[in-house]
Amino acid sequence: DLCNMSVDASVEDASASLSISSMVKEIQGLKDKFKREDVDSPSPFADLEKATVLQECRVFSDSKIVTESPRKCSQLITKLLHIVTQGDSMSSSEVTDVFFGVTKLFQSHDALLRRMVYFFIKEVAETCNPDDIIIVTSSLTKDMNSNEDLFRANSIRVLAKMYVRSCRHSSFCTNSEHCLAGLTPRCLELLNDT
Repeated sequence: DLCNMSVDASVEDASASLSISSMVKEIQGLKDKFKREDVDSPSPFADLEKATVLQECRVFSDSKIVTESPRKCSQLITKLLHIVTQGDSMSSSEVTDVFFGVTKLFQSHDALLRRMVYFFIKEVAETCNPDDIIIVTSSLTKDMNSNEDLFRANSIRVLAKMYVRSCRHSSFCTNSEHCLAGLTPRCLELLNDT
């Protein structure tokens, strides 16, 4: 019996090592396949130049484009976010220009564009001068008091992040207390979706 157990254990070890070996080979094959696919389809953001994107963002000042082409504006914000997340920093004047441009996007009532605007402000606000943040505060405060729950929740989230960082907006506390008192259940749900 002891010999049979030893043989059975050896067979199990051999089949386990074969299955692990075959799994490793299969994973390596998938890794090579995905590596080839990555080479075949480069990132759409691979050749972005900061100066070109900043130039393209000047369309934010055109109210017709903002209201009629929110998708184009969303794509430009995506490009800006890509540049920032890749470590390409913007100068103080570039950040100020972008923030002024982004405030123009509050003219659009397109939900996707607004979400991109909130996301952009939230991400970029950490890296810019606190004095530049004041540029968007009034637009966010207006949205914080909006009847649209999506706008209210996102603006409160962004303002709170900005407020924690700069601790300069004393009017934020008064406005947020007023707004928080009248939050709808849907707005509270959106606030919790981070």
